[in-house]
Amino acid sequence: MSEFYKLRLAKHQKRMLRYLKYVMNDHFILICMVGLGGFGYYYSEYLKTLTPKISWMPFVVIALWFVSLFLGQLSTLMQEADMVFLLPKERAMTSYLKKSLNYSTILPVISLSLIVGVTFPLVVATRSVTFSMALFIIASLIALKYADLWIQLESLYLNTEKKVTTHRLVWCVGALLGLFSSLFLSFYIGTAISIIVSIVLVILAKQTLKTSQLNWEKSVHIERKRMKRIYSFFNLFTDVPGLSSDVRRRKYLDGLLNKIKKISENTYLYLYARVASRSSEYSSLTLRLVVVGAILLFFTQSFWLMAILGSLFIYLLGFQLIPMYHAFDYMLMTQLYPISPKQKSGAVLSIIRSVLIIMTIIYGVIVLIALPNKLDAMKLFGVFVVVCFVLSWGYLPMRLKKIEKNANR
Repeated sequence: MSEFYKLRLAKHQKRMLRYLKYVMNDHFILICMVGLGGFGYYYSEYLKTLTPKISWMPFVVIALWFVSLFLGQLSTLMQEADMVFLLPKERAMTSYLKKSLNYSTILPVISLSLIVGVTFPLVVATRSVTFSMALFIIASLIALKYADLWIQLESLYLNTEKKVTTHRLVWCVGALLGLFSSLFLSFYIGTAISIIVSIVLVILAKQTLKTSQLNWEKSVHIERKRMKRIYSFFNLFTDVPGLSSDVRRRKYLDGLLNKIKKISENTYLYLYARVASRSSEYSSLTLRLVVVGAILLFFTQSFWLMAILGSLFIYLLGFQLIPMYHAFDYMLMTQLYPISPKQKSGAVLSIIRSVLIIMTIIYGVIVLIALPNKLDAMKLFGVFVVVCFVLSWGYLPMRLKKIEKNANR
């Protein structure tokens, strides 16, 4: 089963790398560089304002560390066919799942180390500790995360609900006790508590695996949900075959959607308006970009950085909504509609323009609230308006015209 897991893992990694090349494109890297640069600058300036008198900061850091322990899920890579073809190998699945657990620790270890590296200066600035103590916190968090993954593995077995609930409660109490002890008593004591709690929970989970049977349906269902979240992220950058987006009624938008007159000229406008508002693929994308951009603008005080961030997010949203053009390509009946094909690109353009105008207005309100200098805020709003206008009436029509021309070949 170890060789079988290695083979499946190699195929999984190959598939992930194929999608990652679309994620790590120029636009994404540029946003990351600008975002990290701005965050680093303002974070360093904020650290200079901290003093030991700020007694509440350690509590905030502990909360951040505790929440970070929930990052990363058990990656079993199980598939629906396993319920049939691997059933005779149920006893041997333990070694398979242990391999998957060890693989699942890689990403959390990296993430937790980075989070501690970023947040520990807050502790150094407010308490009399050295940066070397961060190693003890990293060790505590890694031990606790390892125990968390074992509890997740334990939950995949039959009749373990009560055990898992008890172990999860013990884990939460142990994690908080260890973290609080590290900052308010001694890093040695806190690390010792975290490691001891983790060892006990791992031993108990291993005993459960020896006496219980694997819940195949639950294991496959959890892995399917995990992979769907990953593919949903990739789908923001490229089309992922087989990924179906959820459709929600959103009755509260009916008043807005019903304003579209039900006439022949509005056929595609009627359809695309409902795709944009009810399909989770586009509505979630729009909501994420608007909210993330608004948060970054609100906490950024540099005029030029705000101008770059706002313009980038407006461009990204317009660019990412272009694939909406192909939303009805699978429907043969749309090709029989007695309407001009040009209405299709016109409807898509109208929807994207409306979304970008709303986004621009929201960003304008954010900068007016965030910046004390209202003249600079009005200038920023003007920059966003210009970017929205150039994108909506310049770039997007040419792009959609090119797509329409390729589709008619």
